[in-house]
Amino acid sequence: MKLYLQGDRGKALCEHCQQVVGITYLRRDLPFSDGQGQARDILVGVCDLCASAVAIPPQSTPAIKEARKHQLTSIEARLPAVYLDVLDAAMHSVAEDAGVQMRKLFFGYYLSAQSGLDLAQVHGGFTAYLEQQVRARGLPASQPMKRLSLKVNHYVAEDLARLLQATRMSQTELLKSLIAQIREDVLEGANPAVIADLRRLMRLAL
Repeated sequence: MKLYLQGDRGKALCEHCQQVVGITYLRRDLPFSDGQGQARDILVGVCDLCASAVAIPPQSTPAIKEARKHQLTSIEARLPAVYLDVLDAAMHSVAEDAGVQMRKLFFGYYLSAQSGLDLAQVHGGFTAYLEQQVRARGLPASQPMKRLSLKVNHYVAEDLARLLQATRMSQTELLKSLIAQIREDVLEGANPAVIADLRRLMRLAL
């Protein structure tokens, strides 16, 4: 593999100029094609006519992959407050010192582990349980809402996109269904394998 240095010259096809142009290899920040984030201070081939980046030498690929790996995506939803109470109770049962920053760890674990095939059924059972409790305790039917906001890496974002496609749920419904699954595994079933996995991940995150 040829090692390019800043100032090296070459030729490449520039899509903007619609012709083969002379290029100069320079260090610059390169925005990702989807407009989300950028790789900073990498060597790229720059068109001598329009100054756009038209070539990426192989030596810059690892830095681009690393920058993409650390790119954060925002997941936001408004959920009935009881869902976040359930999530936080599950975290506390796994580790008493767990804070709200651990929410994304739980979602990351469940997004990677779920096929999505039974999430709707689990959520239906949780919804029925909540309705039963409201009637039995004489509570108001309407529940307060709370905002859930998480910054996750691209691995978690890809798992979320995969499950959204598999389940055809909205993002809000999928998050609610995942919390229902967390309740069943951790609070109700005390699944030892799941709890061990979560404790291991929480120790690594601290």
